[in-house]
Amino acid sequence: MPGADGGKPQVVKCGTMPEPEFGAGGLAQLARKIAVPQFQWTLPLARGDYKMVVLPEPAVKPAEMADSVRWSLGTVLEYPVEEAAVDWMSIPTSKHVPQRQQHLYAVAARNDVIRQRAETFHQAKITLNAVDIGETAQRNIAALVEKPGEALGMVAVYAQGVQITFTFEGELYLDRFIEAPLAMAVAGDDDSRTRMFERITLQVQRSLDFVHRTLSFMHVGRIVMAPLPAPIALREHLAQNIAEPVEMLDLASVFDFSLTPALAPEENQARYFVALGAALRGMGAAQ
Repeated sequence: MPGADGGKPQVVKCGTMPEPEFGAGGLAQLARKIAVPQFQWTLPLARGDYKMVVLPEPAVKPAEMADSVRWSLGTVLEYPVEEAAVDWMSIPTSKHVPQRQQHLYAVAARNDVIRQRAETFHQAKITLNAVDIGETAQRNIAALVEKPGEALGMVAVYAQGVQITFTFEGELYLDRFIEAPLAMAVAGDDDSRTRMFERITLQVQRSLDFVHRTLSFMHVGRIVMAPLPAPIALREHLAQNIAEPVEMLDLASVFDFSLTPALAPEENQARYFVALGAALRGMGAAQ
């Protein structure tokens, strides 16, 4: 919920599904555990359930934008665009470099996937208010972490890979996802772990180079690492190989966990990272 008098957003309750599969029974149990008055449900889609691409922003009237974006996605999707739920968000470069072609992020998911998720909520007798994605959830947290005038790089490690985002004034300007299983860093040998860290570092370096060359109005002050789900030395590797400071993020610096002390440990902050970012939807810059 929003913080009092502009303070930190307060996390009132937290909980996990009691079963591995996303089912109505487990969802209903979770609802009984965490529901609070005026609670609104947002569902972040699993990474494999959607596709996010960058497209030139069509030069059309606002009322025609949705159809134009859908048409542009026709050659990008592996299935007919008529079977897709589509949304988009602008990459707001025009006010900083008006001479540059404006681009946008388009997000598409199969209608069947959205219907299945909505039906699960319906069976659990829960109103689903919004569907979100991991990139915007991470952007929402980055918006809380940014300092005035600062462009922020954020690196988050998940079981399937690593999400890198660059934000400015609460807006997402660049994202990259690297398929690099966490198990490789935790249980792999030294050589495989080093190769993984080098792949991630290279992508951060390339992202910084892209920002410096094409988004020169953004001044990246630091790279912030999201809480880690396991003790790996990725921050140390990044700090040794890029010029910008690399910091670890304690979510307690931007959220009020006084009612949810279970979120104090770093591994729990990592577990709830996307959920917390999605819960910020509609607050301030988070949309």
